[in-house]
Amino acid sequence: MLGALLKHETKNLLRERMTLLMLLYPLLIGIVGRILLDRGVISGEGVGIAAMLFTLFGGFAYGAMAGFSLLDDRDDQVLDSIRISPVSVHWHIWFKISFAFVLAVAAGFFIIRFSGALDIGSGDTLLLAVLSALQVPVVAFFINAFAKNKVEGFVTMKGLGFILIFPVAAYFFLDWQEWLFALAPVHWSAKATQYLYLRPAIEAGLVTMNLNFYQYLGIGFAYNLLLAAGAFVLFKKKNQL
Repeated sequence: MLGALLKHETKNLLRERMTLLMLLYPLLIGIVGRILLDRGVISGEGVGIAAMLFTLFGGFAYGAMAGFSLLDDRDDQVLDSIRISPVSVHWHIWFKISFAFVLAVAAGFFIIRFSGALDIGSGDTLLLAVLSALQVPVVAFFINAFAKNKVEGFVTMKGLGFILIFPVAAYFFLDWQEWLFALAPVHWSAKATQYLYLRPAIEAGLVTMNLNFYQYLGIGFAYNLLLAAGAFVLFKKKNQL
């Protein structure tokens, strides 16, 4: 059964140009980012901001992809068909989310490592990729909580995309003012990325941040998991699941 679901999910992703673009988009970001950094097009403080955005792109893109895949299931009444099958509707939904989550982790790891914007080990890269990938359930469930079709889904996705502006603004604040942007789920992975980028200056005593890398990660994991649970509850309520 698991193999059949994987095959079905892969076909769903490849049949739609929008979801196929979302599948390839983060990988293209990593390649283009590497080229821009190697040629010096991105330099100075721009490298830190680029590293932060590279970290965030994968989670959001695959979250949107999962959201539209779930919208397809609703449009095709797949969820209604599953209700009368041995497979639980919730199991099916979380399988789709988990599938996109794994892709987001892999893409995030690739983007961070391949772009070369951060000089970090594989362990820290994986932690950042996993935290960024927690955007997947948040974005997917919010899209399906507020959208009834793909048009509304696209509008909702663009609205959620504004949350990526918050970490860019927060990048310029290292004191208490950074907490003004902390409600954005991407804030914590963005700040963890910024800490890694500024670590040489921090260790030299030239710069200070409110938390260290692992503290930003820990709070980020807890906050995003809580937000994902809330988004799932809202999704169920809106769709009477």
